[in-house]
Amino acid sequence: MRISRRGLALLLVAAMAAATGCGGAKTPAPAGPAGESSSAPAAPTAPAPQKDPVKIIFWHGMSPDSAHGQTLQTLVRQFNESQADVEVEEVYQGSYKDLEKKLMAAIAAGKPPTVVQNTDSMLTRLLGAKAVQGLDNLVPPADKADYVPALLDAATYEGKLYALPFNKSIIVLIYDKTLVTNPPGNWDAFRQVAREVTVAGQRYGTAFPADVYYFGQHFSQAGGVWVQDGKATFDSEAGVQALQFIVDMAREGSAIQLKPKEYQSNYFNEGRAAMIATTSASFAFIKPASGHPWGVAPLYSGPGGEAVPLSGANVSIVTGVNPEETQAATRFILWLTGKEGTLKWAIAKTGYMPVRKSAVETKEWKDFVQANPEYGVLSAAMDKGVIQPNHPKWQSVQDLITTAVEKAVLGQADAKTALGEAARQANDLLAR
Repeated sequence: MRISRRGLALLLVAAMAAATGCGGAKTPAPAGPAGESSSAPAAPTAPAPQKDPVKIIFWHGMSPDSAHGQTLQTLVRQFNESQADVEVEEVYQGSYKDLEKKLMAAIAAGKPPTVVQNTDSMLTRLLGAKAVQGLDNLVPPADKADYVPALLDAATYEGKLYALPFNKSIIVLIYDKTLVTNPPGNWDAFRQVAREVTVAGQRYGTAFPADVYYFGQHFSQAGGVWVQDGKATFDSEAGVQALQFIVDMAREGSAIQLKPKEYQSNYFNEGRAAMIATTSASFAFIKPASGHPWGVAPLYSGPGGEAVPLSGANVSIVTGVNPEETQAATRFILWLTGKEGTLKWAIAKTGYMPVRKSAVETKEWKDFVQANPEYGVLSAAMDKGVIQPNHPKWQSVQDLITTAVEKAVLGQADAKTALGEAARQANDLLAR
């Protein structure tokens, strides 16, 4: 059968249309009114499911009844509100000793918190129990470089970082301005002023705890070194000189030793002590009943220089938590101890210092110090800060030193004998 050219063309067009339809091509939209084509609306895309925030538990020793604890609650709330990925639950666990005890029990039971607050001496014990994680791979180098160096040193053991500094304070001299017009700048001046303002049976020049910390501030100022070549050296000439200075002031009556559960701030507030060398964290508790104005001066220097002991606590990530929680915890502790967090913490009048160099350089901190001059001592003493050794057994050594100080102050042994006995016991511990 013959097919004209026009007919052949029509057949080819029909064949191509059929082939295209069999290949699954998109069907043309049906004609709408007035011959217009219309498209059906695309099916709505289902929203991605919302991911629940990673919840982490933060154990600490800041009482909710104190200004410190209330400020910490505010900071945790602000962190939670600032993002949606991590939710922090802060839990008060009592004193630092209670906190440590509960932490070790929780780890043994396989139910640890995620983040824990710890003092420098507590950290050494936690390291011995392998209870906290190393942070070197979690903290960026730029952040490390921004922390006050001495504060990072206190959280570093055998070259590895295990905590970030949080509520850190320094030892300062708090004095009654109506009694002390020129705050003393060295040991001799401190002792002389203490004698002058003492009123028998009513007021002492100063009040002190007979413990390793009060001894330690004078030991460092005498140029003492705690340990050398793995052996205790706090019974050196510097140690004896420091302890004898404390003993002499107690014996002459210009200083009073605190009894258990007594505080230097109470003696000062009640007018029973004209000066106290204590942690700047005491600022929150200084409220003289007499209404006398009080001042703050840098800690007096000793024969060995202007060493200023650092105290307070850090934050660490506990071992045994999963990687997701570890990452969430890292984000939280970097914020809490970061420029913004540490600035808020210090400006809340906690008596704690900013732990970041960048925070000290801000206009907010400088304006705060101008309005509250006593806080200027904190940032001014950063480069003079000293710490005690980082050793898993150091907390036990501290207990031995406290016993030696108590014996000497109570007249049960002379300074050299008391420290010598403690050093021998310490060396037995360190050698194990």
